[in-house]
Amino acid sequence: MESFLKIVKSETYALNGWDFISGFANIPFTYYYKNTDASPDFMPADRLRAAFFRTLQEFPILAGRLVVNSQSRAFVVVDRDNLNLPEYIESESPIHYSFAECAQFNPGALPISACIVGPSPTASADGQLKLLNVHIIRLRDNSGLVLFANMPHYVCDGFGYSAFMRRWAEVCALMHNGAESVPFCNYAFDRAILDRAMPEQMQPLDNACRRVYSTRRVLGRFLSWLSPEARGRLLVEGCKRMPVSAHIFHISKQRVAELRCRIADESPLRRISDNDVLTAMISQAVGAAACAASENMGFVESALRLARRPFLARDEFMSLVIVDIRPRLKQLEQTTPYVGGCITGIPVFSSLRRMSQAGFAGDKYGDKDGNKLDASVLADACAGVRQMVDGLTDSFVSGIDYAINRDPTCYAHSLALALTTPEKIIITNQTRFGLYDCDFGCGAPQWVCPPPTFLTNFASILPASPNSDGYK
Repeated sequence: MESFLKIVKSETYALNGWDFISGFANIPFTYYYKNTDASPDFMPADRLRAAFFRTLQEFPILAGRLVVNSQSRAFVVVDRDNLNLPEYIESESPIHYSFAECAQFNPGALPISACIVGPSPTASADGQLKLLNVHIIRLRDNSGLVLFANMPHYVCDGFGYSAFMRRWAEVCALMHNGAESVPFCNYAFDRAILDRAMPEQMQPLDNACRRVYSTRRVLGRFLSWLSPEARGRLLVEGCKRMPVSAHIFHISKQRVAELRCRIADESPLRRISDNDVLTAMISQAVGAAACAASENMGFVESALRLARRPFLARDEFMSLVIVDIRPRLKQLEQTTPYVGGCITGIPVFSSLRRMSQAGFAGDKYGDKDGNKLDASVLADACAGVRQMVDGLTDSFVSGIDYAINRDPTCYAHSLALALTTPEKIIITNQTRFGLYDCDFGCGAPQWVCPPPTFLTNFASILPASPNSDGYK
């Protein structure tokens, strides 16, 4: 830590609309590491901590404070004389790694929770909103280690999160191998880099995106009035009152390929990616479940549900697909890795009536009971996702950039839409983050996952663990 305190400089980083559009959420992951050869030098605490603060030298923004001024403009202020150091907790557990492994890494198998934050950023015990939270649990007999790390979306997105985690692991591995010095890596935090990467040509938003980014709402005005800490506390308390059931499903690449072929028979699409298939399948399954649930509601419950969704037509289901704009901005790819916010949600609206009419048909592509969503409906859903992806050009991204940055409270109105729309699913693909690339010198993690209870109506497409293929 001393070396970090000596090198860190005071600096202020201005944030932008891309940082706040998803700022209501955290980025939390839990990593399970196994001491496969019972080494006494397995991920020692002092080396982990030394590598952590060495990596922090390259990510000084994570030691800053989030500040919002009277004009709703946000900044991260790094004051070397008054740092907001990351939360770094170390614990021990009487549970052996083999027990966690036999329990299929069920978080409930641990007597203490690895996750030390909620789904939304809130103030920690010292009253400060931390920009990085770490909890390391060493398992019995040094048989393994559970590492939890979280960053709020205010300061980075999944790309930035994974960049820090991979770099921390890389620095620790170098120390493990006896490196006398660690070369310095550069990362870009200046949001002006993103401004310069935006093309001058700007495409107007379509109707769907205007509903998300350009419609002002009373709830949005209230949410923007709150401080980030108060807003996070409100969202966390709200999540506690809405029970969340978390599930993990696995699908092999062979099964995805079979589904893709099946969909191709029903669709004129020339290109169908795995992401198209998975996103369409998740949306269709959740939409069909929403239709089934609504049919069993009483009059009062139905009325209350309709009152929560005044911004969508009664027949609409919203899939908010999270996209990374980096591949759309050629100038950004040519710079030092930019780790600020670069994601947003693009809505894909579907007909609930169409979902309810899809029905089920039994064949080999179905679930264990032989049930399967109709391929023609999946083809329609795939077409909607593919149209959205193909339409996300650099000029369209520039249009979104204009919408979310001309009004610094835009993020709050988009959040209000998400909160008041029960028939929805938010889908993010995190397979490109390199979650299993975080080898601290003693082997890659055996399992990586988000917390069991995160956000309602939220789905993550994750890479499968090293001993299996496909997605989870």
